[in-house]
Amino acid sequence: MKCKTPVLCALFLAFAVFAARGSEPMTYKEIAMLLRNGEQQQYILDETARRKLLTPLTQEQQADLVSLGATPALMKALLAPAMVATPGDAAAYHALLEKQKLAQQQEAEDERLAAQPAGGTRVLQPQGQPQSQQPANAPVNEFAGKTIDLQFIAADSMPVNLAALRGKVVLVDFWATWCGPCMKEVPDVVAAYKKYHGQGFEIIGISLDQSKEKMLAVTQEKEMTWPQYFDGKGWQNAMAVKFNIRSIPTMWLINKKGILAVPNARADLDGEIAKLLAE
Repeated sequence: MKCKTPVLCALFLAFAVFAARGSEPMTYKEIAMLLRNGEQQQYILDETARRKLLTPLTQEQQADLVSLGATPALMKALLAPAMVATPGDAAAYHALLEKQKLAQQQEAEDERLAAQPAGGTRVLQPQGQPQSQQPANAPVNEFAGKTIDLQFIAADSMPVNLAALRGKVVLVDFWATWCGPCMKEVPDVVAAYKKYHGQGFEIIGISLDQSKEKMLAVTQEKEMTWPQYFDGKGWQNAMAVKFNIRSIPTMWLINKKGILAVPNARADLDGEIAKLLAE
């Protein structure tokens, strides 16, 4: 197949070179997501230095990152010219196409939330913050203390019904392969599953991925053997919308009665599982 235009030729070359490199540049939206999730800023800095920014930060984006808690040291580093990918970087061209899709999904989600009544919108606390350290005005999860209705056909075609797991402790894990903090949590989640599965612990995954093939490849590689909900809609994932998930990773622990007992299980996953199993 011959390229009909210089632009197409450049894009085909970009895809080929990117496949060899296997790393996408960072974007403003990805950094903002990491800050919202309470990720360590040194990790954000290290990742940006390794992958480079897709495009320089605008003044509006800089102000937004500062409002999300970015330190002066982090902002100074992010604004360094060496942090930005060069225009000829093939990975940047590829990432631009992929990130535009994610950006469109995020914008659609923002519009949906903005259209909700004033009392229906909530802002999530930074993920990973222990409950004992939550500020006094921390938002309350609207599903906490309630029975969770969750049933679907998993990606492996097996039916899943949370009601059928009464008597067991269940982790509902909202995640995606493109989410850096999610992938950092995977080893701990897998370890917890292996440790407690024989004692009545189960996991249900809710994947916000768009590529089923990539999701299945990662779950197989990382030994994530539990069922996964997948519909390919990204932030418009039906289960994420149903449960008003605003950021990932989000981990819910359901007790033996089917009630959401721990809406932020990342803080002490192992300890919280042990407590619920002992009830």
